[in-house]
Amino acid sequence: MNKSFKFQSDWPYNNSQIYLLQSLLNDIKNDNNKTFKDDGKSYTFTTSVNYPNNRKLVKQTITLDKNLNFKTVEVLSDNDVPQMKMIFTSIDMKPNFDDQHFVLDEIMKSSVIVEDVIETGSIEDIIYPLYIPTGTKLTDQNRVEKTNGERVILSFDGEKPFLLVEETAGKEDEFTVIPTYGEPYMFIDTIGAITDNSLTWTSNGIEYYLVSDVMDQIELIEIAQSISVIPTMK
Repeated sequence: MNKSFKFQSDWPYNNSQIYLLQSLLNDIKNDNNKTFKDDGKSYTFTTSVNYPNNRKLVKQTITLDKNLNFKTVEVLSDNDVPQMKMIFTSIDMKPNFDDQHFVLDEIMKSSVIVEDVIETGSIEDIIYPLYIPTGTKLTDQNRVEKTNGERVILSFDGEKPFLLVEETAGKEDEFTVIPTYGEPYMFIDTIGAITDNSLTWTSNGIEYYLVSDVMDQIELIEIAQSISVIPTMK
């Protein structure tokens, strides 16, 4: 789509992240109820975690060798079922980066384009969520013509009202950086942006915007994840 999304957030500092050493160390440091085990060969910490977008993840085990090198991290559910696992084979504490390593234009030059993006001008079939909260129903839907495409607005009212907007995604003529409010969320086949009351993402040539004044993030994610049917476009 010739776009880069720049997130305006400090999510690496506020949330647990299984692949960030700083986050793991903070989880150990900040949990006053953590447990520690020494089996003679390694050290294992069990701590709570903070994954606000997935309440099923409640704790983690962090294993270090006798030289205090990270070996494995497992994130568990409340019934001790592993949900994620990270294995460290080596860690470079003094990596070298050249001056261009964090320059966006240089990074994009080396990116791999898997397939050409096919732009669409209209939405032939409206995509409805397969999951709708109890006591909530679709009450209105509108199609709006855009300059280069189409937008569909779906309104759901009831006990858990929400708004779902679907619109055709356009490709930028020049590479564009788009400031994005919220935190990145790994979602279906893409990465979305999530806030306290909204979720946005782009998939299969369609941009989605989901918002509600009464639902929390978990409820929004449940609705968004149910939108899994590939739309027919023309």
